Amino acid sequence: MRFRTHISNVQLLHKIVRSLAALAKLCVIRLSPDKVHFIVPGNEGRDGVQVWSQVKVSTLFTEYRIESHSDNEIWLEVHLDPLLKVLRSADSSVGSINDTGRNATSLTEADVSLKLNKKGDQPVWAFEIRGRSPNGRPMTIMHDINVRVLGPRRQGELNEPLCPPPDIHLVLPNLTDLRNLVSRLGHMADDVEVSANQEGTMVFAVKSKTGRVNLSTQWRDLHIPTTNAEDETEPAPADKMFSCTVSIRGLQKFLTSHLVGGTAIACICQAHCLIAYVYIGEVHEAGGVLTFFIPAKMSGDEY
Repeated sequence: MRFRTHISNVQLLHKIVRSLAALAKLCVIRLSPDKVHFIVPGNEGRDGVQVWSQVKVSTLFTEYRIESHSDNEIWLEVHLDPLLKVLRSADSSVGSINDTGRNATSLTEADVSLKLNKKGDQPVWAFEIRGRSPNGRPMTIMHDINVRVLGPRRQGELNEPLCPPPDIHLVLPNLTDLRNLVSRLGHMADDVEVSANQEGTMVFAVKSKTGRVNLSTQWRDLHIPTTNAEDETEPAPADKMFSCTVSIRGLQKFLTSHLVGGTAIACICQAHCLIAYVYIGEVHEAGGVLTFFIPAKMSGDEY
């Protein structure tokens, strides 16, 4: 089993990992010859939010080499906090800022290599970061992160959620604006009902924790993307609203993906779940997509 690569887009990888770290402490990373899959199963988060995502190798890496006896795939379980610390030291776009306006904890012009290694019996991700310190001096930083290699049995236990066909797809408003709104709603309520129709109307509705105040926010004329799904049933009236009540806390965790940017498409499976796709780049030429499954909350549900 061998794996080594150069990280060509440290900033994007850092943003992806920051988004995942809002949901869980652990992440499964499935490495394959052409794609990297980031998986957060439902048992890792308090709100049942799952992530099943894939990113093209060329979006994040160069000089990518992988070998294994399992169709050249390697499945790893990684603690996100130490991975974040490593990526922060290599990403000059974020971090603490010193008097010169630079990130005091990271190197500039960083060249980052990564390989799967072993320290005794412990598998590790070995990072080598070459760059310049804030005062311009050449510097090399080495980091080792413990990882767990997952065998076939554990791999077989990780399955993407089974959901009914979505009742509606629509392009979400700007995720940063949406995140700010949901943060304010979180001071009033624990849950939010998300509703939408084929006319491009979307409504977020909450009932205050005291039960005395109902509040709703509405968007109109949101884009409805075309889908390739074949459905022989009679289409619903364009103004029919489909809805799903989800945890505000779970929705906030998904909205941390605003860091990644790109178009976001939401799918509502009536009273079952909300599925959100966050694309890296334009939808039709995306370098990857982060897929979030947010389960519906039924009456009496507690997390």
